[in-house]
Amino acid sequence: MDFASLIPETISVYAAVFLIIFSLICSFISTALSLGGGMLMLVGLSFIVPPFVLVPVHGIIQLGSNIARIFISLKDLDKNIILPFIFGTLIGSYFGANIVEIISPAIGQIGVGIFIFYCLFGKFPKLGKKYIFFGGIITSVMSILFGASGPLVSTLIKNMNFSPIKHVATHGSLMVFQHLFKSIAFFFLGFSFKEYLPLVFMMILVGFLGTYIGKLVLVSRGKSYFKKVLTFILLFGALRLIYMGLDNLNLIEFKIF
Repeated sequence: MDFASLIPETISVYAAVFLIIFSLICSFISTALSLGGGMLMLVGLSFIVPPFVLVPVHGIIQLGSNIARIFISLKDLDKNIILPFIFGTLIGSYFGANIVEIISPAIGQIGVGIFIFYCLFGKFPKLGKKYIFFGGIITSVMSILFGASGPLVSTLIKNMNFSPIKHVATHGSLMVFQHLFKSIAFFFLGFSFKEYLPLVFMMILVGFLGTYIGKLVLVSRGKSYFKKVLTFILLFGALRLIYMGLDNLNLIEFKIF
């Protein structure tokens, strides 16, 4: 069995190798810099996979990535906020699944692009532990519709004054349940993960290495520089997604990307 037989027919071998390496980079960024590794993965996938595949496949990749994060930081979890978040996530996933079923992939592309744009330049309200249940509902709906809800969840726990390692571990645990329920929701909506599982499994394994290296490094020096570069990449990806969505709706007559 060769490598090409393990990847979907719509993805070239070169693109698959790129995604595997890219997974390591995104996992490293998520852990070492506490920046938008999940959003970066969403943008990277948008160049390679079809629009209707983007959010489901991103969800299962991030599920594996966040399992790795809590696996290496289990003792640092704040377990008190996990249960109410799980209940909120269950409710939010139900509502999100019912909404996403009636949205076209093109609208989804535009929504993901706008969501990334707002995550970069918008401001989320600061919430405390007593709002974690409602935060689970809202962020889960956003996760199913637009994919990368990590910045929202991170903001939800930001003012709880956790240490950097505890923040990463707790954030990772919340995202595990969110991506788990999202993946289950897409399964019941009829999405078949089978074709993508070998590639996703390889991405998760390599991502585990990126997570481990990231925890060892936990970069502080040069973080502002990395953040500027990451912002530029995410901004380009967001604008491209919005453009592609408008183009798929036949609202644009000229070609750029």
